[in-house]
Amino acid sequence: MSTGPATRQGRTERRSRPPPGRVKGSTVPLATFDEAVERVRAGLAERPPVTLEVRGFRPAAVLVPILHRPAGPTLLFTRRTERVPSHKGEISFPGGAREAGEDAVRAALREAEEEVGLPAGAAEPLGTLDDLPSVARFVVTPVVAAVREPPPAFRPAEFEVHEPFELPLAALREPGQRRSTLFDPARLPPELALAVQEARASARRVPFEDVDPETGHWRIWSFHADPERVVWGLTARVLADLLDRAFAR
Repeated sequence: MSTGPATRQGRTERRSRPPPGRVKGSTVPLATFDEAVERVRAGLAERPPVTLEVRGFRPAAVLVPILHRPAGPTLLFTRRTERVPSHKGEISFPGGAREAGEDAVRAALREAEEEVGLPAGAAEPLGTLDDLPSVARFVVTPVVAAVREPPPAFRPAEFEVHEPFELPLAALREPGQRRSTLFDPARLPPELALAVQEARASARRVPFEDVDPETGHWRIWSFHADPERVVWGLTARVLADLLDRAFAR
């Protein structure tokens, strides 16, 4: 499931040279898989997740899988194909709409198995992050899970997923490679602007993006651990929330 904004246009707020996408030379303390899992578990337990219900928006879930690899823990992402109806070629976590009677955890595990072949039984749910609305009229619940014995490779769903790929947790934690761009929400296409209006009419504060107090523009986050696979938009907000909750201390 793609969860990025509908456009990449905007004014760059901060620039930095992208890192080489490898752990060597990291400026952050390396964490083993077990250490990372415990920090995530503790960070998620500090407070209950914020939940949202927005009239007209479908509930969805994404899986944020932390994988145990010999060189250090990684996170699993997907790049969408060019054949899907929307968000072609964009990067996201595995996920999609929840089915009737399905909770967020079951939906995230099911979608990950369907999209990349990750067995549901191989993922240990650690908790959920805050719900986030998307301009595609979904309320997305991110489910974080530990995968102690991941498969050597993943099997992408032919129509939906162009490639599953992993990024090292240590590289994603590098402070110099997290960037932000300011986007004027007035430039949204009419149908997406309507979705934002509907959501804000249903809830007192619906955080589509962080708002820059000086301009009122949205701050769109992005991560550049791999220059060829930039994580941005709502997926980057999920990632930033995870890293801030678990590793900012």
